[in-house]
Amino acid sequence: MSEMNAEETDSDIHGTKNAKNKKVEFRFRTTSSEYGKYSPNVHTMPCYFYPINGQFTQHLGRCGMYRNHSLNTSSR
Repeated sequence: MSEMNAEETDSDIHGTKNAKNKKVEFRFRTTSSEYGKYSPNVHTMPCYFYPINGQFTQHLGRCGMYRNHSLNTSSR
């Protein structure tokens, strides 16, 4: 830590200091970033929408999730 200026010695826990100061170059681009690059339009929106009635979720809301009461016999 010899002869560092105040900007270099600031502690940044999450490592965002370098991200703000440098241009980040990506080696690859994900398809989700390519999909979200443009706003939706007539050609990218689905023509039909088939909603689900939610019967399964309503049942879980009333009764709760399945709970496993079996004996664990693993040897650790």
